[in-house]
Formats: sequence, structure tokens, C-alpha cells
Amino acid sequence: MLWYPTLSKSGFRSIISDTDEASTGKWLVPITVPDIGLVWEEIEDAAVEGRLTAVKKSTPQLRKQIARDLVCVYCTASDADTVAETLAILREIGVTDELRYKSDRATSDGREEYLWQSDNFRLTAKMAL
Repeated sequence: MLWYPTLSKSGFRSIISDTDEASTGKWLVPITVPDIGLVWEEIEDAAVEGRLTAVKKSTPQLRKQIARDLVCVYCTASDADTVAETLAILREIGVTDELRYKSDRATSDGREEYLWQSDNFRLTAKMAL
């Protein structure tokens, strides 16, 4: 098993639609080992509070393969507005890394393509804070 179960207050389920933008998707948040800043706890708390739609964290097996933890922070759709809102929450809780966003359709299709980079939303994220 490479992932712990998805944590969601709303019972989130991935949706694969006709386009990447209409499908659900996730910000990929790398977390260094050890997580000195306890970023994972902040992300987990935001999901439990319902501020983030859903999150899941890599298991020790995946950590061994990629030398860090990885957290998927899900969005209900992959359009620019929804993705920017979730990025703004991540920035509020202290995630400062440059991030990549992948639609669940791309994952389902086996494509290693990223729909968004956090740099695409630099101004939007700052304005939302």
C-alpha cells in the first residue's frame, strides 16, 4: 500500500469527466522527512475542519521510494478558480513550496502531465490571503 486512506469531511470521491478541467484533481505537496514544521498536521487539520475537500498522505513504503512524504490535496474540479481557492488555503496554513497540480483524469489515463503549477496562481494566491 502506497497511500493512507483519503481523509475527507464531505465523503469526497474522485470524478473522471470528459476534460481535465471538469475532473477532480489534486495539488501534490512534497513534505520533507522529518516534517519539522509539521505541515502534514496543518493540512490534516484543515481537512478535518472542512477547509480542504480531501487529503491523503503517502505511506512509509512510498516514502522509501521517493525519499520524502507526499500529500495529495484534492479539489472538486480542476478549473482555475477552484484550484486557486485550494492553493490559497494551502498558502494560509504555511505550505510555501512550488507545487504541481494533476487532474484525476490525467492520473486515470496514466499521463504524467500537470495541469497547473503554483506559479500560475502567484497573484491569485496573494490576493486571496
